Amino acid sequence: MSTRIFESHAYLYKLWRDTCLGIKGSEEREFNFLLDVLKSSNKKTETIIDLGGGVGTHSKLLSAHGFDVTLLDQSESALKIVKETYLNIKTIHSSFENIDLDKNYDVGVCMWSTLSYILDTDKQQDFYKQLSTHINNIIILDQANFYRYSQSFSKVYEGEDDTHKMKITRNWNLNENNLKTTTYVYEVLNKETGLMELIDDGESEQYLTIEQLEQYLGPEWKLKNTFGDYDVHSVYDKTTSLRLITVFEKVVV
Repeated sequence: MSTRIFESHAYLYKLWRDTCLGIKGSEEREFNFLLDVLKSSNKKTETIIDLGGGVGTHSKLLSAHGFDVTLLDQSESALKIVKETYLNIKTIHSSFENIDLDKNYDVGVCMWSTLSYILDTDKQQDFYKQLSTHINNIIILDQANFYRYSQSFSKVYEGEDDTHKMKITRNWNLNENNLKTTTYVYEVLNKETGLMELIDDGESEQYLTIEQLEQYLGPEWKLKNTFGDYDVHSVYDKTTSLRLITVFEKVVV
């Protein structure tokens, strides 16, 4: 799924993320969660591929902690930011639908519902086959707990950073097959120039059940944990949890 906020306007991604969440600096909590998950495993965790890693929200922290990180994303604009800002992070330009990894990694991380952008069933199968084949030890898959979502939703968010103010009008519809279609209208004020930009954007997300993920990854992968938030003490609850985070480990045979 290609959206303007991830493509031509990737420089606004952090502000977009902070505005939608209503908090700043949440990536630290998410990184600490990832670190706790990896520490709890006895598997090798030296090399990590950050799938749909965007502008390096999580990769920068993983790399700074000493992991050998590769970031995969379809947005050339986002990858340009990563290449110019985080010299230790390797990058791969690819969509999930066309992913074709040529090496293996100890850990695969897919954060913040990016896995839900694969809409086609065949492409989903291809993606998870790539993960099953090219991830050696641990796969962490993070998506929203879509079971909590209403069929329709509308909300306005406002936020700002040092250079821009942003107002987001967000509307979505969720159908019985767990397909969510969202429209965004961004009102972005450049605080330095005083210019206002109006951006129409949208995305579709296909959420997957735990059973579907297990089926796609196959018998070589075992579901080790399911968390309801970015906290290893947060037990997943279908009706109340904010997130649906699954951690898979490769079965030793």
